[in-house]
Parts: sequence; C-alpha cells; structure tokens
Amino acid sequence: MEHSIEAVRAVLQQFQDGYIARDVTQLDEFMTLFASDEDIELIGVGAAKRAAHEWFVGPAAIRDIVEGDWTYWGNVQLDVAGAQIHVRGEVAWLSTTGAVVQSQEFDKALPQYLQQMKALLENAEFDADTQLVEATHFGMRRLRERSKRLGHAWPFTFVAVLIKSAGVWRFHTIHWSMPVD
Repeated sequence: MEHSIEAVRAVLQQFQDGYIARDVTQLDEFMTLFASDEDIELIGVGAAKRAAHEWFVGPAAIRDIVEGDWTYWGNVQLDVAGAQIHVRGEVAWLSTTGAVVQSQEFDKALPQYLQQMKALLENAEFDADTQLVEATHFGMRRLRERSKRLGHAWPFTFVAVLIKSAGVWRFHTIHWSMPVD
C-alpha cells in the first residue's frame, strides 16, 4: 500500500512539475498523466454545471484548459508532500492545498478574459438575468485579481481521483476550488 501511495505522489509531483515548467511544447507529454478515457474531467474554480463553464470533459477540453493555464494563469504551487492520499485497489484519491501566485501581467490575459465574458453573455443555456450575473461575477473576479500585485498568492484546494491503467497511475478527475472572497 505504501508503495502505491508514493507512486500516486510521484504522479502528483509530475503534475506539479508541468505547471512549474509551463512549457506548451511539452503539453502532449503532460497529457499522458491523464487516463485516455473520454469521460475524464477537470473541474475548475468557476464550475457549476457539468460540461459547461470551467467544467472540462474529455482529453481535448482538458488539454485546452491546461494550455490556457500555462499561458495566462499564475504559478501553481501544490503541497505535494502534504497531500493526503488513499488507495483502494486500482483507484486512488487525494486532497491537498496550494496557491496560485500571480505572475503574469494582467493585461496579457485581458483579451482572453474579455472573450470569456462575451461567451457568458452569449450562453444560450442561461436566461438574460443569469447571463448578466455570471458575466458580472466573472468580471468582478478579474478586477479583484487586477487590484492585487504580482506575487500575490491565491489559496486553493486540489482534489483528484486517479485510476491505475496498465500498471500506471493516471488522473481521471481533478477539482480545483478556491475560497469565496
């Protein structure tokens, strides 16, 4: 069991290493950390509905958000050593804390943020009131981020489920969450 826990911790460290390097040319290699199933998920901090805003399903969607994170998000610092890891057979789950340290100039990401706000305003699944609330909330969060200086650390919680496939641990489901501020 202890060997399995350390093997899962090693995969978490590889995930952390990818987010440290942020080398988009290595993104395909990074994606091998994920199971090849079409139902894999990465649930972001703004998710509220499956396969909608910030809830990414499938390898292509996860690859896109990771590329966006590496291009526009800050430096991710996971507490790999302090992760609580549990293993039962071919399934493992973990929880840990971390922080994303604001490292990119806000203006570099501004065009992407404006596109995301536009998408919220045009989301046909939402009624007009919900469109306005979602876009306003998103915009206020970006303004709050902009008000902080580079180097500000935003705390988060990271929870994941991994499955063992062909003797190798791979991520199946990841959920990032941030406290309401």
